[in-house]
Formats: sequence, C-alpha cells, structure tokens
Amino acid sequence: MIMSITDGVPEKIICSTCKSIHKFRAERPAPAARPPRATVASRAVSPRAASPSRFQELMLEEHAGTRATPYAVNQRWEEGAWMDHPSFGLGRVQKRSGRKIDVLFRDGLKTLVSA
Repeated sequence: MIMSITDGVPEKIICSTCKSIHKFRAERPAPAARPPRATVASRAVSPRAASPSRFQELMLEEHAGTRATPYAVNQRWEEGAWMDHPSFGLGRVQKRSGRKIDVLFRDGLKTLVSA
C-alpha cells in the first residue's frame, strides 16, 4: 500500500509481506539482451578461421602431411606425436613426464593428461 506520494511518485509504502514502511523503489528495467556467444560451428565459418595462420602452416609443413590424432585422455601420447585438440587445435607433444605431457599449440605450451 502506498503511504505517501510526492509530485505524483510514491515516496513511502507499507510492505504487504512484513508490514514495515519502506522507501519506494521503482522497478528496474530489464537488462538489455546480450548478443549470443559464438559457437564452435560459427567460429569455424569465420573468415579469420578459414585461412590457416602462419603457425599452422609451419606445423603442417613439419608434420609432412601425416594426420593429427584427436586428443583423448586415455591415449598414451609420446614425444613428437601430433594431436588435434577440440579447444586448442593442432599441437605437437614436446615433452612427456609421467602422466603429463607438454603440448605446443598456437596459443602456447599447454600441459595435458595422458595415459
């Protein structure tokens, strides 16, 4: 219930839940809708992704046309192996120590798990 009005705008109200007097707060406008995030499929179609980077060209030349194996945690990766990671892309195993491997991707060296 409205308790007082100033210049046509409610100033104080009586709360219907707790029966206390509160300062009137107008409803906040709904936040503006954000544009949808790019999905993996839409990133693959972008013109930037269509042309391989110089890094990818050099890596492709170095592995001489052999196919990169899709990354799997349960696979044993050896030094020099080429992998295709779903997030990082094409990479080459640089070092293996126990169950961890260091892989060089375009974004830099990443440590991953190996069987």
